[in-house]
Amino acid sequence: MKKLSALAFLFIFAFSSAQVSEFEKADSKYDRKLKSLYKKYPKPNDERTKQEWLLTEAKIASYQNALEKISEEEKKMITDAPPPMAPKITKEAEYETGKAAIQKLLNEAVDLTFLNFAVNPYKVTLKFTLDSKGNVYNAKVKGNNEDVNSFIEAGFYRIKDKGKWKPAESNGRPVLSVVSLPLQLNFSK
Repeated sequence: MKKLSALAFLFIFAFSSAQVSEFEKADSKYDRKLKSLYKKYPKPNDERTKQEWLLTEAKIASYQNALEKISEEEKKMITDAPPPMAPKITKEAEYETGKAAIQKLLNEAVDLTFLNFAVNPYKVTLKFTLDSKGNVYNAKVKGNNEDVNSFIEAGFYRIKDKGKWKPAESNGRPVLSVVSLPLQLNFSK
């Protein structure tokens, strides 16, 4: 049993690291190409602006591809099957240090300066499934801008292992649940 638990832990750790590294690769590639572009065009002009936008679109596409890969991998890792009839939840799921802590972590993990996006506060709803063991999967962000939502979702995947979630309970037993968090994020740096 200990070997099985250790193997499961290693698999989850490797998967989490792979998720974050996809975003880091996209960030690194964007930063390298942007630096090169600024060397080629030190002063702002139409061509530089056009190339900046193309680089931004490529970064957005990289993030969205990484999120799709995560979604496919998560489908393979689901540990709980939803019951035929959802049990009545007697205690809601909660983040160990509270909603304000998860909102602060998410604000710190999301950098949208390259988009020149400064709608403050930006209101979103973060939804994800939390299994009976406290594992998070199938995170989705709903807000007014799909590109921004992708970066917030990626930010959530970057921080999801920085704290623990306590699963919802039904009559004292942990159960699978869908968590929906309305959040207000501030992006001005």
